[in-house]
Amino acid sequence: MLARGCPPEAPGGRARGGIRGGGPRGCGPPHGRQRRGRVNSRDQDDVRRVYDARWRKLFAPRTGDLRRDAAAEAADYLGLPMSEALARLDGASERFTDEWKAHVPGTADTGTLTEFYNESETELFDLLEWHATDEGNHRALVCADQLMRRHPAGAVLDYGSGIGTAGIVLADAGFEVTLADVADPLLDFARWRFARRGLPVRTIDLKRETPRVAAYHGIVCFDVLEHIPRPQRVVRRLRDALVVDGVLFVFAPFGLDPRRPMHVVHDDGVYHRMAAMGLARQGPWEDEFPPYMWGARPNIYARVEAPAWKRAAYYTRDVLLPDRAADVLTSALRRVRT
Repeated sequence: MLARGCPPEAPGGRARGGIRGGGPRGCGPPHGRQRRGRVNSRDQDDVRRVYDARWRKLFAPRTGDLRRDAAAEAADYLGLPMSEALARLDGASERFTDEWKAHVPGTADTGTLTEFYNESETELFDLLEWHATDEGNHRALVCADQLMRRHPAGAVLDYGSGIGTAGIVLADAGFEVTLADVADPLLDFARWRFARRGLPVRTIDLKRETPRVAAYHGIVCFDVLEHIPRPQRVVRRLRDALVVDGVLFVFAPFGLDPRRPMHVVHDDGVYHRMAAMGLARQGPWEDEFPPYMWGARPNIYARVEAPAWKRAAYYTRDVLLPDRAADVLTSALRRVRT
């Protein structure tokens, strides 16, 4: 259950991939930061080539062509001629949007949304096309490298896993991966993709199950929260699923996007509440993503143990107070030692 990109009205924004500035929280460089100093374009080209080679090794082992290999996976799984699989990749995003407009009312409840994602035959092709053509998805490689430093071979949850692409990256790196989604067609295909690569995986059907508490060293949640009517509830569940010092990678392009009407949450009610939920921002980790991934770079948080009074103070600062009063409270909090 995934879609992608910042809304088109974000300054400098595009619907998919690329470097964006401004826009809602969660779009573009976190904190609005840019790396200090001049970016060496030759070095960045080298970095891009390294990540691209790693991506192709995982997702284009047959031909080196990401799109053809994606079509071949769909053809093998669904029993289609290759020509038909390629044709169904073409324009899949537009067809998926048309399906949504035809079947989902403007004020759909969770049950209606879940039913739609379980009945669509187009979303699988939409996601294959996106993962084959948008370099922003390389972010999963960076996340795997970062998690390996802190929790090598730990348990990782891909929440809203779709066709399992990020999970495949993490499993190939040696993590114990669990996929969680509401859409049976996507979970079934993801399981098949893992088996095809000889990778073990567990799955959670979010229609019937929830992630276990304190079970995961890392969680990735990419392009999911904007699809869920009550995203704060999901973030609390993800926090609870992390061990202390576990890491949450989250990217959610909140904001109205006429081209992606399945983005049903237009206001960011999540990012500014993270500290109050016991999730501490990991800014230096965010700075490790190369510039070409900035348009899809996740915000990164670690679960910390914080007393109730401190979490209440963060909530007051980040949610209730105007900016100037919040700055005063921040200064006071820095002087407090627990």
